Amino acid sequence: MQARVGVALAVAAGIGCAHLGASRPEVQPLGAGKYAVESIRSRAQLDGVDQLLEISETGTRMTDSTGAEHVLTQRGALVLGENGVCRLALAVSVDGEEPGISDRPCRWAMDGDRFLLGDATGAGTRTLYQVRRSGGRVVLEGVSDIGPQGNVVGDARGERIVLVQRPPEYANRSADRTSEGQAAREIQEYLHDL
Repeated sequence: MQARVGVALAVAAGIGCAHLGASRPEVQPLGAGKYAVESIRSRAQLDGVDQLLEISETGTRMTDSTGAEHVLTQRGALVLGENGVCRLALAVSVDGEEPGISDRPCRWAMDGDRFLLGDATGAGTRTLYQVRRSGGRVVLEGVSDIGPQGNVVGDARGERIVLVQRPPEYANRSADRTSEGQAAREIQEYLHDL
């Protein structure tokens, strides 16, 4: 059980770097609002091995070092504020058990079809994503990790976040945060409504 929760938290903790580069579309493909995280592919270290792991709402099967098969599922939300602040919340469950929750404040920026996502301080490594629309989804494809001085410090190719913008009844909920407790309650309500 502890190993399963550890896997869920390791996967959730590895999410949220930023990358730069590419052409500029005429219409900005991603803006302030509330998005459901349909699936996320991120680098994670499992059993001492770095690998890309994708988890989704429908579930992902994986085999651990003992040969046991597990099903990882996630529900998530990315709330982008007008002023460049954001909140990324993921609830990752292993084999249907109580999910591990990762609820992080973050910072974001859009430049044409490039999306930059990093920690709330803006001082750490950020991940640059190429943005494209696919049907009703916004797909963020990893490009590179960017250091505090703006230099490329890592490769984010293969990482991906698939977002779905939620209907107005969910999107119109307040994104104001008066306390961490209030923020956690709002994210839990939003995840529940998804």
